Amino acid sequence: MNETKRLNVLNNNAHSSHCRACKERVREILTAIYGECRINHQFRWPAHPEAYASTPIADALKQIRSALGDWRGQRDFIKSALMPPCDFYIAAPPFIVEFDESQHFTRARQITLSFYPESSPLGFSLPRWRELCTAIDARDDRPVDRDERRAWYDTLRDLVPIAQGFQPTIRLYADAYRWCSLDPTSAAALAQFHTLLGHRLPDAKPASPS
Repeated sequence: MNETKRLNVLNNNAHSSHCRACKERVREILTAIYGECRINHQFRWPAHPEAYASTPIADALKQIRSALGDWRGQRDFIKSALMPPCDFYIAAPPFIVEFDESQHFTRARQITLSFYPESSPLGFSLPRWRELCTAIDARDDRPVDRDERRAWYDTLRDLVPIAQGFQPTIRLYADAYRWCSLDPTSAAALAQFHTLLGHRLPDAKPASPS
């Protein structure tokens, strides 16, 4: 068993992926690295693919919406005019961080990931996320199109920032580590956080002189 798998097993024992302290600790770590981290930040970005017709992500969004609708015949799953809030937002440099719990790994999400353009920069491992969708296969049918909605909004959080000139969206798998065990005041813990995220975090911008 390699080190990553060993850590996953150790840290999953008797620990919930819905641990509130884990998500709060991620916020504290991001704040320690970047100086500011906003939670549940709302962007004024449309949720419907037609708004991105003139952008590089237009074809992917069109194909993904169609494939999600074809899956179970639930075609009216875009309920919000705007992309829902993200988990964490870093302004400098601009990028989003998402904390993915088990309910995000569904057949619907697997469908969306299969249409991601190969050239799209991503802040997470696409093969790993697809693997997790297959392994976890979470289901939530209240309401009946909940899986489609969640997968679509996750797609927007991945692809729309690219069209907006952001750094790639970073995704953390909640069960990959006991995140609440990390100390945001420890340089070693911050280095470990970078390692756990595959060294995909953008470099922090130096503070502007006053």
